[in-house]
Amino acid sequence: MQQQQRVPATVSGLQVSGGWDKGMADTVAGTYSPFSTNHHRTVYRRVQPKTDSNVLLYYWDERDGEEQRGWWFGPEVGGEEVWAHNRSEEHTSELQSLTSSR
Repeated sequence: MQQQQRVPATVSGLQVSGGWDKGMADTVAGTYSPFSTNHHRTVYRRVQPKTDSNVLLYYWDERDGEEQRGWWFGPEVGGEEVWAHNRSEEHTSELQSLTSSR
Protein backbone atom coordinates (compact mmCIF):
# COMPACT_ATOMS: atom_id res chain seq x y z
CA MET A 1 0.00 0.00 0.00
CA GLN A 2 1.33 3.42 -0.95
CA GLN A 3 1.82 6.08 1.69
CA GLN A 4 -0.96 8.66 1.60
CA GLN A 5 -0.56 12.41 2.00
CA ARG A 6 -3.10 14.91 3.25
CA VAL A 7 -4.54 17.29 0.66
CA PRO A 8 -5.22 20.98 1.19
CA ALA A 9 -8.79 21.80 2.19
CA THR A 10 -9.08 24.15 -0.82
CA VAL A 11 -9.91 21.27 -3.23
CA SER A 12 -13.65 20.94 -3.83
CA GLY A 13 -15.68 17.83 -3.05
CA LEU A 14 -17.92 15.48 -5.01
CA GLN A 15 -21.54 14.39 -4.94
CA VAL A 16 -22.18 10.73 -5.88
CA SER A 17 -25.65 9.38 -6.63
CA GLY A 18 -27.49 6.72 -8.60
CA GLY A 19 -26.47 3.33 -9.89
CA TRP A 20 -28.19 0.29 -11.32
CA ASP A 21 -27.87 -1.69 -8.07
CA LYS A 22 -29.76 -0.07 -5.19
CA GLY A 23 -27.66 -1.71 -2.48
CA MET A 24 -24.45 -0.58 -4.12
CA ALA A 25 -25.88 2.88 -4.78
CA ASP A 26 -26.72 3.19 -1.08
CA THR A 27 -23.16 2.16 -0.20
CA VAL A 28 -21.40 4.72 -2.39
CA ALA A 29 -23.94 7.57 -2.64
CA GLY A 30 -23.24 10.74 -0.72
CA THR A 31 -21.00 13.75 -0.39
CA TYR A 32 -17.25 13.26 -0.61
CA SER A 33 -14.46 15.56 0.54
CA PRO A 34 -10.74 15.45 -0.22
CA PHE A 35 -8.97 13.15 2.22
CA SER A 36 -5.49 12.31 0.94
CA THR A 37 -3.68 11.45 -2.30
CA ASN A 38 -2.76 8.24 -4.09
CA HIS A 39 -0.86 7.87 -7.37
CA HIS A 40 -0.80 11.67 -7.72
CA ARG A 41 -4.61 12.01 -7.55
CA THR A 42 -6.94 13.14 -4.78
CA VAL A 43 -8.53 10.46 -2.61
CA TYR A 44 -12.08 11.39 -1.57
CA ARG A 45 -13.80 10.19 1.61
CA ARG A 46 -17.58 10.13 2.01
CA VAL A 47 -18.61 12.59 4.71
CA GLN A 48 -22.41 12.46 4.26
CA PRO A 49 -24.32 10.42 5.15
CA LYS A 50 -22.23 9.64 8.19
CA THR A 51 -21.72 5.95 8.93
CA ASP A 52 -19.31 3.75 10.84
CA SER A 53 -17.94 2.48 7.52
CA ASN A 54 -15.12 4.13 5.60
CA VAL A 55 -16.10 4.83 1.97
CA LEU A 56 -13.33 6.12 -0.31
CA LEU A 57 -13.05 7.03 -3.98
CA TYR A 58 -9.45 6.77 -5.21
CA TYR A 59 -7.38 6.47 -8.38
CA TRP A 60 -5.04 3.54 -9.11
CA ASP A 61 -2.58 3.72 -11.99
CA GLU A 62 -1.42 0.92 -14.30
CA ARG A 63 1.55 -0.23 -12.17
CA ASP A 64 -0.33 -3.45 -11.25
CA GLY A 65 -1.66 -4.02 -14.77
CA GLU A 66 -3.87 -2.08 -17.17
CA GLU A 67 -7.02 -3.74 -15.78
CA GLN A 68 -6.32 -2.14 -12.38
CA ARG A 69 -6.07 1.41 -13.75
CA GLY A 70 -8.93 3.77 -12.95
CA TRP A 71 -11.14 5.07 -10.17
CA TRP A 72 -12.25 2.72 -7.38
CA PHE A 73 -14.75 2.81 -4.52
CA GLY A 74 -13.70 0.83 -1.46
CA PRO A 75 -13.15 1.03 2.30
CA GLU A 76 -9.38 1.51 1.93
CA VAL A 77 -6.97 2.60 -0.80
CA GLY A 78 -5.65 -0.42 -2.69
CA GLY A 79 -7.56 -2.92 -0.57
CA GLU A 80 -8.98 -6.25 -1.71
CA GLU A 81 -12.59 -5.21 -1.00
CA VAL A 82 -13.94 -2.85 -3.66
CA TRP A 83 -17.46 -1.90 -4.69
CA ALA A 84 -17.14 -0.22 -8.09
CA HIS A 85 -14.49 0.58 -10.70
CA ASN A 86 -14.28 2.96 -13.65
CA ARG A 87 -11.29 2.58 -15.97
CA SER A 88 -11.25 6.25 -16.88
CA GLU A 89 -8.01 8.02 -16.13
CA GLU A 90 -9.65 11.41 -16.41
CA HIS A 91 -9.90 13.68 -13.38
CA THR A 92 -12.97 13.44 -11.17
CA SER A 93 -14.95 15.91 -13.26
CA GLU A 94 -15.20 13.07 -15.78
CA LEU A 95 -16.46 10.52 -13.24
CA GLN A 96 -20.12 10.82 -14.03
CA SER A 97 -20.75 7.14 -14.70
CA LEU A 98 -19.19 4.67 -12.30
CA THR A 99 -21.26 1.65 -13.24
CA SER A 100 -18.77 -1.10 -14.02
CA SER A 101 -17.61 -3.32 -11.18
CA ARG A 102 -14.51 -5.34 -10.48
